[in-house]
Amino acid sequence: MPDVFEHYYESIGEDVARELELIRLDPGYKVSFEDGESLTITGNTKKDFGTFELIEPRSSAMLDSYLRNAEKIYNLATKYFLYNNFNSARNVLSTEVLAAGPRMVATVSKSIHDSVRSSFNSLKLQQVLEYPAVFLGASPFSAPAIYTLMSHLDFKQGVYYPMGGLYEIIESLVKIGTKLGVSYHYNAPATKIVTKAGKACGITVSGKKIDADIVISNADLHFSETKLLPKNLQTYPESYWKKRKPGPSAILLYLGIRGELMNFEHHNLFFTNEWETNFKKIFETKEWPEPASIYVCIPSKTDPTVAPKGMENMFVLVPGPAGARTGEAEIDRLVDSYIEQIAQMSTTPDLAKTDRRQTSFPAKQFFRTI
Repeated sequence: MPDVFEHYYESIGEDVARELELIRLDPGYKVSFEDGESLTITGNTKKDFGTFELIEPRSSAMLDSYLRNAEKIYNLATKYFLYNNFNSARNVLSTEVLAAGPRMVATVSKSIHDSVRSSFNSLKLQQVLEYPAVFLGASPFSAPAIYTLMSHLDFKQGVYYPMGGLYEIIESLVKIGTKLGVSYHYNAPATKIVTKAGKACGITVSGKKIDADIVISNADLHFSETKLLPKNLQTYPESYWKKRKPGPSAILLYLGIRGELMNFEHHNLFFTNEWETNFKKIFETKEWPEPASIYVCIPSKTDPTVAPKGMENMFVLVPGPAGARTGEAEIDRLVDSYIEQIAQMSTTPDLAKTDRRQTSFPAKQFFRTI
């Protein structure tokens, strides 16, 4: 969403082009399936229509219609909702929004999966269009179809990367904030939102009260309310939260790879055949799926600064059940299983080989889990 970055930087008097080198990736990402087939999404609709046609005849026309609808929803969302403080009904109830009412109602009354399945028969194409739900922390079988707008980003706007890595964005904003007089408190957890007469008037950080006219918390609403606010000011009681379905947890792997990975792009998705079962295990039965649908990012494909010459930087995310009590030994087993799955699905048989003699620390220390 480069337009959102442009909007934000302009709002603080800065030019995003001077602050960040945003590169449009081509292809945007690669998708690999269990049967050995793969495809790439380029963000060039002519090419992507052809890719869809090869998998399901006459699907390019359906994709065209699907993306046109996604674009309409996206434009409405960015124009009336994304930058809206919702402090007045007039900000939302415009003629344009009211005219789109039936379409908007339809997008919140059915799931992404239902919306995609009504147009595409191929499981592979369904997976390509449904996977953005995972990055929302939801299942495509329950997330509302309004999020089909994300396909507009993939296929029309394209996928971007800030050279130097995502942390370049953080450093840029901190630099600008410091110039504008922002004070940052590092390694200082907020333990309380201070209130007076029902209104937030500051926070407690490292045991010290800091006064404020406005308090903004970007932690989860559950944490912000139940851990930082007194009970009488919480919007929902703890009993409400116990009935909610949390977003997924994940196993994250940070891997350094000797040599070049030939069968990967910058962004890679590995999808299991048991698509619906994969999500049922994560959200319902609280099991780690095996095999799993996995996301792999290799920024060294685009950015030579993020890995030593002749090596690759690999980040792996495996969505899993929130709150599952998984022991360290089981996590180690799962890690080995998922690396082997990636090796097989990418036809990279030596991916898991580690020359421990050349490392000054155990190979398992490559891995971080949450």
